[in-house]
Amino acid sequence: MDFGSSRIKAAAYGRDGALVASTALPTPLFSGPEGDDFLVGGMLDAAQRAIAALRWPNRSAVGVAMTSMGEVGTVLSAGALADLAFPSWYDSRGAEVVEDLERRWRPSELRERTGGHLRIASTVAKLGHLARSGVTVPEGTFLGICGALAWQLTGEVWNEAGLATTGGVYDIHDRSYLHQVWAAAGLARVVPPPVRHPGAWSPATGDLAARLGIAEGAPVMIAGHDHPVAAVGAGITSDEVADSMGTGEAIIAVMQQAGPAEVRSRVADLLASDPYVSVEMWPPTGDLLVVWERMRPGLAMRAFLDRAEVTREELDRLAPAPAVPLRMKDEMSLRLEAGRPLDVDYDAAMWGELVDLYVLLAQRGEALVREVTGAQGVRVLTGGGLRSPRWRAGKAALATRPIEVSVVQETATRGCAAMVGTACGWWTEPSLMPGAERIRVSPGSTADMDRAGRRLSDAAAE
Repeated sequence: MDFGSSRIKAAAYGRDGALVASTALPTPLFSGPEGDDFLVGGMLDAAQRAIAALRWPNRSAVGVAMTSMGEVGTVLSAGALADLAFPSWYDSRGAEVVEDLERRWRPSELRERTGGHLRIASTVAKLGHLARSGVTVPEGTFLGICGALAWQLTGEVWNEAGLATTGGVYDIHDRSYLHQVWAAAGLARVVPPPVRHPGAWSPATGDLAARLGIAEGAPVMIAGHDHPVAAVGAGITSDEVADSMGTGEAIIAVMQQAGPAEVRSRVADLLASDPYVSVEMWPPTGDLLVVWERMRPGLAMRAFLDRAEVTREELDRLAPAPAVPLRMKDEMSLRLEAGRPLDVDYDAAMWGELVDLYVLLAQRGEALVREVTGAQGVRVLTGGGLRSPRWRAGKAALATRPIEVSVVQETATRGCAAMVGTACGWWTEPSLMPGAERIRVSPGSTADMDRAGRRLSDAAAE
C-alpha cells in the first residue's frame, strides 16, 4: 500500500518479483479556504477498496506492508479511529505551533534532536493546529495513516522509526519521544504510538483481513516513509544516492559507517548549515538517512500549468534543448511552489528553464548529501517525474557524472513488497527482490535517456 498525496495505490507482487496486479484511487481531499485537508476515514476506506480491487484468490496474500507521506494520521480513541480532516503537509497551517515551540526551546537543539523534522509539515504542527483551532481532537493514541490501517488489520498499535521522525518530536539519536514538546503543542491528551525497529511486523487477524483475502497470521508491516521506501523499491543500496522525482523531489543517501559521536557531530553541522535537510532512518536497517528536500517541482509545475495556455505535453514538445537557465531563478521557483504568480510568459521557453532549474538544484543536493554521508555509489532516478520527456532530457543533458534510471513503475509499493517479502522468507534482504531493472545514462547522452524512456514506456504497458 502507498498512501500518497494524490493517489492511494495497492499492488500485489509474486515471489519472482513480478507485479501481479495493481490499482489506484484518488486520495480523498477537501479543498477549503485554508488549504487541502486529507480525509482520514475516506483514505482508509479507499485503501480497503484498493486492496479488494486486486481480486486475488481468497487468503492468498501472505504479507502486507504499507508506506505513506508520513505525518497524516488520526487518533485511536475508545477503540475507534477518529475521522479527522488532516491539514495537508504542503500548506502553512501549523506555523504558529512551531513558532511557539521554538520560543520555549532552543531551535537549534530541537532541530538537531528531531533531525530537522520539527517544522510546518510535521504531525505535531498539523495536529497541534487542529487542537488550537477548536477542532475536537479526542483523547487517545495518535496513529499515522499506515498505523491506522495496520491496527485495522492486526488490532495492534505501533509506528516505524522513519515515520516516527515525521511527527516532529522523535529524537533520532536517543530513539525516544520528546514528550514535553508534544504536550506543549496542546496534545497532552494524545499519546504518540510505540516505535518498533525496521522490519517489525504483527500478524494479520480478524474479519477485515479475511474479507480482503489476507492469510491468517500474515506479516503486516509498516515499511516506512514514502521517499526512503521508494528508494528501496528501486533497488537502491545503502551506498547509492536516490533522486525521487515527483511532487516533492528528495535526494537521499544513507550515512556511512562512523562512530556515534562523529555521526552526531556531522548531523548537527549539516542541520545547522542547510534548512532543507532532514535526517531519518533507512527502512531496511534503521541507519541514519540524510534527505535533502529543497525541491517541490510538482507544485511549481502545477502552478505554471494553471497559467499556461497549452498542455504539459505541448510544453514538453516545444521547449528548447536543456541548458543552464538564464531567466528562471531559485526564488522564482519558490514563488511557484507557493502558488504565487510570476511576471513572465508562461510559454515553452520558460517551461524549459523551470525544468532545467530543478535539474541543477538536484545536482546541488546530490553533492551535499554525498559530502556528509560519504556515499560513493551512482545516483538513481526514480518517481513519476520520469514520465516527463523534457525532464528526463534535462537530467541527461546537464549531467556531470553517470546516472541510472530505475524502470520500476511503482517504486513505493515495490519497496513495501521488498520489505515484507523479507519477513516472509522470500529473500534474505530487500535489495535481493528480483526485478529492479535500471538503465545507465552517460553524462550528456540523451540517446541513453531515450532508451530509458522507451523501457519505462514498455514497463508501463506491461
